[in-house]
Amino acid sequence: MVYLKCSVVVGKISEVIDGQTSLMTRMRFHGHIMMCKNCRRYFEQFKRVKEFAGKVTSDDLPPDFAHVMGFVMNEIENKDV
Repeated sequence: MVYLKCSVVVGKISEVIDGQTSLMTRMRFHGHIMMCKNCRRYFEQFKRVKEFAGKVTSDDLPPDFAHVMGFVMNEIENKDV
């Protein structure tokens, strides 16, 4: 069986968690993270972030959240300029 590269594993994490991959991809994915501690750690962190992000409501955000996110998005968009 061919195992996935770390870059492919990272790109598939969300799809694997959401159950949007084929059985073969899931088998390769889990085979890889069983053997790669860095990908396994990243996978566990990603699952926790996704779990907590689903629990956040607008009441949980600070009053200046929209302003701060607007600034961050502008910085990201202008980074390549």
